[in-house]
Amino acid sequence: MNTKNIIAIAAIAAASFSGIASADNQSPEVWFGAEPVVTGPGLSRAEVLADLALWNRAGMNFYTLGEYGSADPAYEQRMAEYQKLRSGPEYQAEVSRLGGAAQ
Repeated sequence: MNTKNIIAIAAIAAASFSGIASADNQSPEVWFGAEPVVTGPGLSRAEVLADLALWNRAGMNFYTLGEYGSADPAYEQRMAEYQKLRSGPEYQAEVSRLGGAAQ
């Protein structure tokens, strides 16, 4: 091959690759859509930390998302304990201990 053909092939290849690279500069919203916005009443920092403390107290921190479910009796027992703590006076006591007030 002569030098002119090699230069022409290299120029075409460079132009092709630059077009591909520029296509990747689009934002994730173009590919996946806008991130959903969660609406509803906001929680204070103390409320979030109180919820986390009760989650841990019930032993739910030993499970990862989707790892267990209704087939595991220990999981169901711990979930029931968390729900009891979260809906009972323990939640308000934990929020108060953290210096907040539940809404």
